[in-house]
Amino acid sequence: MTRPATLARLRGDVAEQADIAGAVGATAASRYQTTLLNRLINQGIQRFRERLSTEAGTHYLVAASGSLTPGVTSLPSGASGTYQFGVLAVPTAAVRTYGVDVTINGETRSLGFIPFTERSSYGGPNVTGEPQAWTHFSTREIALFPAPSQGYSYMLWYLPVAPDLVADADVFDGVAGWEDYVTWDVTCRLIVRDQYPNAYQMAVSYRSDIWADILRAATKVSSAGGGVIGRDTFGQRMAGLGRNRRLPSP
Repeated sequence: MTRPATLARLRGDVAEQADIAGAVGATAASRYQTTLLNRLINQGIQRFRERLSTEAGTHYLVAASGSLTPGVTSLPSGASGTYQFGVLAVPTAAVRTYGVDVTINGETRSLGFIPFTERSSYGGPNVTGEPQAWTHFSTREIALFPAPSQGYSYMLWYLPVAPDLVADADVFDGVAGWEDYVTWDVTCRLIVRDQYPNAYQMAVSYRSDIWADILRAATKVSSAGGGVIGRDTFGQRMAGLGRNRRLPSP
């Protein structure tokens, strides 16, 4: 189940776990300023979201849709010629791209990801067709292979930048228990700052255990209470398949 955690609560949890509850203050003279803890918490949240998404946890992914620009794309201003692929712009809020779907003849296809080193495997600069693969070639642009021959509809899946928690009532939106990772991630950073090697090792070990538990659950079942898995019975609908197996004739 989802359980939002407020910034004030996260800051309090960090202060308790790092044993600095009585030392947090807003003045510049304070070693544990409120602004410092808030900044570390926001960094921890962004790091958590990216780690989870990289490990196939899709909780924070969003989509952007539109139509592809047909044909190859001209080189930047000042250069002559064209790229040998189509180009799709990435939203400015994107941290990392996780997939591109294209609708062709009413059928949605997930394009395969390829390394940029394979950019010449789909034809030259004048070749267009139905896109089959994608890769990044700059921070804000995706290359499509081959270049699209039509303005196909697309769906781009990406992880957006998390807005910083600013007010005490602002919340980190996560599943119950996920806030523990953020708490201990910040606690580890504070212990490093205070140079307590033994305490750091214990904190890192506990953070690793929390991460393992989160990852084990987040990538296997839904936060709503469990994955739906087909019965392992011949002729029944199986997990991941959109059709039934045919039963043998009697």
